[in-house]
Amino acid sequence: MRSRNLGHIDPPLSIVVDDLGIYYDCSRPSRLERLICETLTKDEEAEARELILAWRRARVSKYNFQPEYAGSLPEKYVLVVDQTRNDHSIRYGGANAASFDRMLKSALSDYPDHTVIVKTHPDVLAGKKNGYFDPGILALSNRIQLLAEAVHPVRLIEHSDAVYAVTSQVGFEALIWGKPVRTFGMPFYAGWGLTEDIRPAPIRRQNSTLYQLCISALLKYAAKKLYLENIFNIYL
Repeated sequence: MRSRNLGHIDPPLSIVVDDLGIYYDCSRPSRLERLICETLTKDEEAEARELILAWRRARVSKYNFQPEYAGSLPEKYVLVVDQTRNDHSIRYGGANAASFDRMLKSALSDYPDHTVIVKTHPDVLAGKKNGYFDPGILALSNRIQLLAEAVHPVRLIEHSDAVYAVTSQVGFEALIWGKPVRTFGMPFYAGWGLTEDIRPAPIRRQNSTLYQLCISALLKYAAKKLYLENIFNIYL
């Protein structure tokens, strides 16, 4: 969770301070990667399990101010997630505009009997930024449904047969919901054996469990006293 509302309206609920790199830059190590590689104790594994269940029960996402999608959903569909143009996570995740084109075409090819729902980013709907998909994509196939509505993504994830993302956090949330995820960049949750990735993973990433990923990203990586002290010592 970042905040209840969009970033220009609500302050973040937590922050991260990374003394090695930053989570969205796949070209260099990060503290999050180190945490994910750590073996969990039995207590930590139990905590991660409860965290995943609590996340699902509360039906939370990155932003939590929009209503659940109330419209009817196709019987069979996959979810393709748009992002804001030139977001740092795209560039530093080894992706570009062509990655979004490839993602959409792959979804159509991989699931020929499914509707492909393309979800617009909340910041685009708020008029703050531009995305990579526009109504022109509807000409590609009559199986594409462009969802340009201000809705919470949880129901869309929950009932999908798969989720396609470049580097969007929705891909991470889909893993929490137990969905197959295919990535077209290298976000922090890819390269651990939990997703199907188009881009080769950095060799420093190894197969890890969903428990390792979730407890590291959602709990351990949040700013800790030790990390803050290290940063303050550098600048003082």
